[in-house]
Amino acid sequence: MSARRAMGVVALGLLAALAACDSGPTGPGTVAGTVTGSADLGAVVLDVTWVGVQGFEGQRSAQVYSAPVTGSTDRYRVVVIDPVGGDLHFGIDVDDVYLEGPVVTIVSAADTNNQPMSVGGLSVALER
Repeated sequence: MSARRAMGVVALGLLAALAACDSGPTGPGTVAGTVTGSADLGAVVLDVTWVGVQGFEGQRSAQVYSAPVTGSTDRYRVVVIDPVGGDLHFGIDVDDVYLEGPVVTIVSAADTNNQPMSVGGLSVALER
């Protein structure tokens, strides 16, 4: 097989593989987020950077407060509070659930008695 023909076969194979990839439906929706790592976790402050965010919402018994970060595009500070404690559940309403992205960082945390706690051991999981 010639080198030119082999390159064509490889290119065709790559195109077929890319066409077979389906990350799911695109478009507006809510991406579910959960902060885990401590049974007495009562609140977190998150730094969220993601294009197309329309807002944030509390899920289950959590309440959410958010605001854009001044001087930054597509960046938000989000406070998630749940007096029940444990895993904190929230949603991110976005223009397209499969846009590249988000970057979510835990800035600070508090326990159910509103006492500061370490963010070490806490993690954020997003489910599209």
